[in-house]
Amino acid sequence: MGYDYCMAPEPISVSVTVLSQLFLYLSSLKVDVDAFLHSIGVDSQSVQSPDARIPVDTYLHIQDGAAEYIHDPYLGLHMGEFAEAGSWSILGYVMMNCKNLGEAFEKSGKYSRIIGNMIEARADLRFNKIHVVVFTPPHAPKMTRHCYESTLSSSVRMMRMLTGVHLCPLEVTFAYPQPESTAEYDRVFGCPVKFGQKENSMTLDWGIVNTPVRMANPDLLAHFEQYAQTLLDEMQRKDEHTRAVTRIILSRLDDESLSIEKVAREMAVSVRTLQKRLEEEGVVFSDLLREVRQRLAQKYLRENYSVEQITYLLGFSEPSVFRKAFKKWSGVTPREYREGIYANSPQT
Repeated sequence: MGYDYCMAPEPISVSVTVLSQLFLYLSSLKVDVDAFLHSIGVDSQSVQSPDARIPVDTYLHIQDGAAEYIHDPYLGLHMGEFAEAGSWSILGYVMMNCKNLGEAFEKSGKYSRIIGNMIEARADLRFNKIHVVVFTPPHAPKMTRHCYESTLSSSVRMMRMLTGVHLCPLEVTFAYPQPESTAEYDRVFGCPVKFGQKENSMTLDWGIVNTPVRMANPDLLAHFEQYAQTLLDEMQRKDEHTRAVTRIILSRLDDESLSIEKVAREMAVSVRTLQKRLEEEGVVFSDLLREVRQRLAQKYLRENYSVEQITYLLGFSEPSVFRKAFKKWSGVTPREYREGIYANSPQT
């Protein structure tokens, strides 16, 4: 059994700039952003540096906390309407200087990791239509519908902002049940929106790729793209030790006594050196090992593996030990996770 599809090499994180959409929306409602952040236990200074990245759990805590704070069940749709070039870090400025939307889409695919790896996208050409599916990596934590709605709403907003044309998708679909009202979806997307579908997606007319970007500048594009590539290379280097350790963990999951000493030995470095390298990337070995096992356990439970099978696959000595560990990680038993709302499609 291979594990490459189960665990991304790098931790999931989000660029702080993405939060600017949320903060602009809150400010438009006269909400004191600092007071809001304080109310949910987040230091406002920690989310102000434009070059900073935050763990996905922090991002979700802020986003979901905002929805409750202002009592907005459509927060994702609304924050997406405040997307601007700066919301997408250097990627936004790259796209703003492309010649047309087709080139902007291509650059978005190439440099999307700059703004985060929380949501991934896959585009296919079907009968002169572009079908874009958005999804989370298998090892990502469970997300509410605000994430998917803000991603698609932001994308539509960026298309309109870049071109100066009120472009609309042909269709938008969501994998979760239809909410009480769909009026906001109709207003934001301007197209049929279906719920309870097999995927979260957006379908566009192929001809949209030729729509000119109104502020295109080839010289600025070259400048921003060079910066984007440098930033991407730097991010790749920053995570190299975490990725290497993750690969070893995945290949040794059935070893219940797996330790940092064993991993260091396989990497031909001292334990202290490995600890220091991981520390520089903001990672602790024991936390990484626990996260790998937790995410895989959740995936296997969703795929209906038995507790006995998962116990063996993840290197636990016996099912009771696995059950105890899973309850500590998730706050629910494996059975409750499998049967309850924790294993369902994203909800509010």
